[in-house]
Amino acid sequence: MTKRVPRVFLLCTWLFLAATARGEEHPLLTEMTERFNDLTNYTALLDSEGENSRNRVLYTYKKPGFIQMDFIRPHRGARLIFDPTKNRVTLRPFSTRLITLDLSPDNRLITAPRGHTVDQSDLGALIRPAKNCAKKGRVTTLPPELVEGLPCPRLMIECAQKTYILWIHPRLRLPIKIQKIFSGGTRETVFLRTLAVDVPLDDTVFKP
Repeated sequence: MTKRVPRVFLLCTWLFLAATARGEEHPLLTEMTERFNDLTNYTALLDSEGENSRNRVLYTYKKPGFIQMDFIRPHRGARLIFDPTKNRVTLRPFSTRLITLDLSPDNRLITAPRGHTVDQSDLGALIRPAKNCAKKGRVTTLPPELVEGLPCPRLMIECAQKTYILWIHPRLRLPIKIQKIFSGGTRETVFLRTLAVDVPLDDTVFKP
């Protein structure tokens, strides 16, 4: 015969899991960092929404930092490739190969309104500042929520400049939805749809 778990125990367990930690390393943040450090590559469909913009990009990443971005919205047909060995970006503004630009990763033409650059657009570049924010502020474990049918653990990370809310893939242990809330109240939300890790990749993917 199975014994019933006292309600007081369940309540205490939930309060422990949902408790706010200040300036301490959260196990899920550590796990995400280790998972990113261990992977070789990943692909995802990035859907991002800001104050006045919405973007949709097929994103391919391979260590030590090769990136290919195929734009769906806006600039449909444009392709951007970053080569970390040369620290250069090749931009093909249109689906045709007639025009190709060779740019620095911090070129204003390819810098996002909030200053994001292509060489700092991968998951590692998201996890690191979230961890730094956690060390300066506090981390709260939130109840799981479904993202595309997946029951995702959630973390809220708060510091002076911004708040992160992360929805974490239950198997891959990497964020598949990220919301940033800035001190002025503006928000950015990014979905990593169809995230796939360590898939077969041909090196020609990163050839201009």
